[in-house]
Amino acid sequence: MMKLQLIVEGQEMALESGRFPDGAVWARVLSPLDPQAKTLTMRASAMQTLDDLMLVAQVLDAVRQRCLLRQTILELPWLPYARQDRSMRDGDSFALKVFAGFLNQLRFDRVVVLDPHSDVAAGVVDRLVAIPQHRCLTHSRTLVEKLAQGMMLIAPDAGALKKVHALAQQVNAADYGILGKHRDIASGALSGFELLKGNVANRDVLIADDLCDAGGTFIGSAAVLRAAGARSVSLYVTHGLFSKGVDHLLNQGIDHIWSTTSLTGDELAQDRVELIDIATIYRSEGAFHAN
Repeated sequence: MMKLQLIVEGQEMALESGRFPDGAVWARVLSPLDPQAKTLTMRASAMQTLDDLMLVAQVLDAVRQRCLLRQTILELPWLPYARQDRSMRDGDSFALKVFAGFLNQLRFDRVVVLDPHSDVAAGVVDRLVAIPQHRCLTHSRTLVEKLAQGMMLIAPDAGALKKVHALAQQVNAADYGILGKHRDIASGALSGFELLKGNVANRDVLIADDLCDAGGTFIGSAAVLRAAGARSVSLYVTHGLFSKGVDHLLNQGIDHIWSTTSLTGDELAQDRVELIDIATIYRSEGAFHAN
């Protein structure tokens, strides 16, 4: 479920929302609005549906009707449809571009996204500012310490290589490993996991990626890494959907998980799962996306 926050001139405003009998959603700003207010920030955590986008649009419209607004910022930690960043098969749509078309109609001055799935996002979302993976991960002090102590970074596939390379530079990692796999586009089935680069024998390793859905990629990767002699296998993902739960991963080869609260709440945290609060990321990265 989306968590929507509205800040006007630095003050958080109370909101309420609901659904009409016909299924249409509605939203209302409860706090009094200053007609002279010039700045608005909205944070839409775990946005996943067009109903969620409609709630954002209605709140934005309500404030625009009543305030002068000179600057509007949308903090959108998870970009919906980010994985559908091209037409995969004949007959498919370019779903990310379709979603971006709706979002762009809201005319935010900036849309600040955490670790978008690919560079395609910046090409279709107007005025997008991306806070990259390495800037998100380094907000975990414990994880930064483990990397400084020699934990080895692993890219789960070629698509993650660019981000893992940037992360390795950020934490001064001497080396990193690269895995390969095959995904059947029609069925989504995974096969052919292999370690393409890196000696993981007797090393604590960290697989780093942008998203975990069910986790099949990481379970298969963990098996290969353990077979190659890895001492422990941990996982960092910026966006943890965890559609089969974290125990599905923790019981099948993953020792520890780090993620952010972009798609999940604090209730997921436990001894082997650490969550980085997106509020901390946005607060600390404010200067980064201010210009």
